[in-house]
Amino acid sequence: MRTQKSRGIFWTGCLVGLFALSVIACGGGGGGGGTPPPNTGSDTNPPNIGTLGVSPSVLYSGASAQVTASAADAESGVANVIAVITYPDNSQASVALSLQQGQYQGSFTAQWNGVGGKVRVQVRAVDRAGNQATRETELDAIGNPPNPPF
Repeated sequence: MRTQKSRGIFWTGCLVGLFALSVIACGGGGGGGGTPPPNTGSDTNPPNIGTLGVSPSVLYSGASAQVTASAADAESGVANVIAVITYPDNSQASVALSLQQGQYQGSFTAQWNGVGGKVRVQVRAVDRAGNQATRETELDAIGNPPNPPF
């Protein structure tokens, strides 16, 4: 069995054709660049939720809708943003919003028992330190028409 060094790589070979390769590297390259990880230890401030919009502004059961919100946290960064939708019958749905072109966006299909009233959309943003903020809006919900008297 022989061990040789060539350009910082050690290799060992046996006469039966089995080879093992060990790679040794040092970190002299200066790192990966980019933004350093945020300092989450001292962040006690919640993220800031700026705009919040839902389209369309009037919903009916079965309608598709889009939620758009802006959220930022200068100290530790935004970890996640979700929208919690509360329907007129008090049923709820949660939608994870993803960052797309500087805005957090997500879509859902409105599903409830069809009574009219209000739909509440609450956006929750959580930063990497665990602080959270909420902002909400209400939409009109059109009820299903009554059944015909057949």
